[in-house]
Amino acid sequence: MGHLGLVFWLHLATIDRKSVTPRFYPFRNCWRVRVPAAESETGKAVPKYFKTEEAAKLFIQEHYRTGSVQLAELSVQERHVLGLIRQSQDYTPDSLLDAWRDHQARQKTQRSFTIAQLCEAFYARQVKEKRSQRTLNDDRWRLNKFSAAIGSSAVGDCTPADVARYLESIPPGTNRRSHFKTLKKLWRWAYQLAHVEADPMSRMKPADHWGINAEHLTPAVYARLLRVVSGKEPPAENQEPTTKFRFLLPYFVLAGMAGIRNCELIRYSAGEPVLEWSNILWRKNLIFVPHDIAKETRARDRKRYIPLETAAGQILRPLASTGAVMPISRSHFNRSRRKLAAAMRVRLPENCFRNSYATYALTFRSLGDVAKAMGDAEATVKRYYIETLEPGVGHEWFAPNL
Repeated sequence: MGHLGLVFWLHLATIDRKSVTPRFYPFRNCWRVRVPAAESETGKAVPKYFKTEEAAKLFIQEHYRTGSVQLAELSVQERHVLGLIRQSQDYTPDSLLDAWRDHQARQKTQRSFTIAQLCEAFYARQVKEKRSQRTLNDDRWRLNKFSAAIGSSAVGDCTPADVARYLESIPPGTNRRSHFKTLKKLWRWAYQLAHVEADPMSRMKPADHWGINAEHLTPAVYARLLRVVSGKEPPAENQEPTTKFRFLLPYFVLAGMAGIRNCELIRYSAGEPVLEWSNILWRKNLIFVPHDIAKETRARDRKRYIPLETAAGQILRPLASTGAVMPISRSHFNRSRRKLAAAMRVRLPENCFRNSYATYALTFRSLGDVAKAMGDAEATVKRYYIETLEPGVGHEWFAPNL
């Protein structure tokens, strides 16, 4: 905007307010307010007539609130902002008014849209985006817990302090770190879709680090486990050998001697793809994990090939069939595994077979080969799964005495 335009703008902003003072009009025995041409919608001076002085003053007050900028007694900052807006080539009075109305509408929506509704909308989006069943399960229960805590609050009223107080209510550790991750996704999505004016977690940092679960079994415990599951040894003293856990044998072999993930072997929901017998390439001594079966990661191509250990092949070959290697539900698998551990009077830590695979394989294979077989980055494998052992001692794990 040029110098003359700025002068004209300031002139309008400082116009004499006497022009809108109510005056008695004797010819009609009423009160009159003259709206100057510069302040009327028609561009011409417009007289307004009122029966009482109070009605005339009320009109002026309303005009100050909703009428032209000249009557609003702008501050220096307001004049500066409006001046900047008017410099835009796309500026029109209607576009400025539309922007303000859109802002008010969003504010009204945010005041009526609750956090519980936001969580429901985000979960529906996750389903629509076809996230893995495991991700959906994790997101659902964390969002439900968040909704139960402060779900009745309006999304526009949620502050960083509210989120921080909720996270503080969760004991320190990996669980709280996982909640932070889910809520971070929720609010980032809400901000991107303009459900909120500001992301309350934009500057928040996680208070916890991911837990490092490196617990592994000894080769002796693993060999005994395989013998018990095969029905060659009783679970404990004064018991008889049993074959009721035999259906778990492929899982323990592939998890322990191939490092295959639980989610790649056991379905989270009906119809979810899992490793099949046809994925074991007997003649090539390889296990092929296709892209759609491998755990969902950021990798463009997640498929991988895992060496089929000699002992693993010998155990699995007589069991080979068609379809899924483990055609059971996750709940049935979890119950059976707990019953087996209780019968053997042993503790089977979470992820202990994959941890053991990485730990023992690294004693005679390169970190790159182990990471490639596990479908993880080398840094991830070294950080989360491996406990350094003496070179070569891992051979015993892959040749259990059955």
